[in-house]
Amino acid sequence: MDISYLDFFLINTLSFIGGVSSGILICCKYKHFFIGESNSSNTRELDAFDVPQIPYSPPPQAEVIATAPPPEQLNKGIRIVLE
Repeated sequence: MDISYLDFFLINTLSFIGGVSSGILICCKYKHFFIGESNSSNTRELDAFDVPQIPYSPPPQAEVIATAPPPEQLNKGIRIVLE
């Protein structure tokens, strides 16, 4: 049995639309599992714990030394004039 290009395209399109729509329906049905409750008055278990804050100290750094040549020694580039 030969399948024409139109049949192949229609079968793939219908299966794609069916998969996307079923995924959207499942996400809409179980969105409270994915997103969580919209009521902000509920506290989660881990929110009740107080985590001690450690003061931040930046890592030690070496002295910064400039290595680029001064601007007057830089190459001025090539000037192209179109006539």
